[in-house]
Amino acid sequence: MNHQFGHRGNAKNAPVRTRAWSAVRPASPTPRARPDYAGVAMPDLTILSTLHDTGRVLALNGEIDMATEQRFQEAVTEALTTQPHGRVVLDCADLRFIDSSGLRVLIRAHKTAREQQAVLAIAAPVHRILQTLRVTSLDTRIPVFTTVAEALSAPQMR
Repeated sequence: MNHQFGHRGNAKNAPVRTRAWSAVRPASPTPRARPDYAGVAMPDLTILSTLHDTGRVLALNGEIDMATEQRFQEAVTEALTTQPHGRVVLDCADLRFIDSSGLRVLIRAHKTAREQQAVLAIAAPVHRILQTLRVTSLDTRIPVFTTVAEALSAPQMR
């Protein structure tokens, strides 16, 4: 086969189709685009913050990796510091991937939550994310709930 990154077969420099991410919710009025690598658009991370009576929910959509780590760190830190003695729920229903840089942010967020006397919880992780949390034992430190509603209504655990 004569494949090159960004090109198909014998077609003359025909770019590989990229997947459209039309269901991605923008986190801000000006969504940040990720660069193309070898003609393939890399998935992004959007974070939608919603304030509820019992806490703040950060809905994560996309992938958390080195390229999105800083944005994830800033969003979680801001949520925890503006919700002292409160609850921050990470809605992972639309999170497709998390690597070691994202796990590092979770560990820092857990520490910040304890310092702020806040509760950090994870809700609705897909199987792949739940497996990663279990393998790394993060699920023993950060409570994991099946739904966002369960995470918001659970008794305060510190």
